[in-house]
Amino acid sequence: MKKLIYTFIFLLIGIGTTNAQSAKQLLDQVYAKYTNLDTYYIKFDFNHTVNGKSTKQSGEVFSMKQKFNLNVGDINQIFTGTKLYTVAKDDKEVTISDASNSEDFLTPTKVLNTYRSGFNYAFSDKKTVGGKTIQYIKLTPTSTSTMKYCVLGVNTANNQIYDYNEYGKNGETTSIVVKDYVQNLLIHKSYFNFDQKKYKSQGYIITQL
Repeated sequence: MKKLIYTFIFLLIGIGTTNAQSAKQLLDQVYAKYTNLDTYYIKFDFNHTVNGKSTKQSGEVFSMKQKFNLNVGDINQIFTGTKLYTVAKDDKEVTISDASNSEDFLTPTKVLNTYRSGFNYAFSDKKTVGGKTIQYIKLTPTSTSTMKYCVLGVNTANNQIYDYNEYGKNGETTSIVVKDYVQNLLIHKSYFNFDQKKYKSQGYIITQL
């Protein structure tokens, strides 16, 4: 009986290790795809739920290597590679932060780079959505975190992100679903510049963090 139990435990450990390594390999392939692209465009649906209240919005992001221009609702974020400019149109306020302190935005490279360490990886469900095979990877923090776990959906045909779902320990959830994707399109470099004088002239409050 003990031999059967030990064999069963060994199989569980062996399967778990292989599963984690395979999931890590798929994450690395997806990360390589996005970081090697010159430019890409993503249109997405964003849903955030906290205390039972949901906020649903559509958004889009234009990216050129590590630079991006992101729009979600009344928020516009421009990342120049060193500075993140967050424009809150309704509040007429601009917040400027350094790259090292910019934790409040999600892009494919941001999501993937964040979870390359400090997480356990494992394959979750595999689903067919609109003829696409979506492999889900569950990522669980290995250290203290407000996040319970997150699940990343990957289109296995082209290593593109299909969706991202994050679950907090307090019941808070965040969901991003990709609706449209275009890679290597022509984007002018000026699209990733921030004109501070323009916003000052429009009465925006500028805050440097």
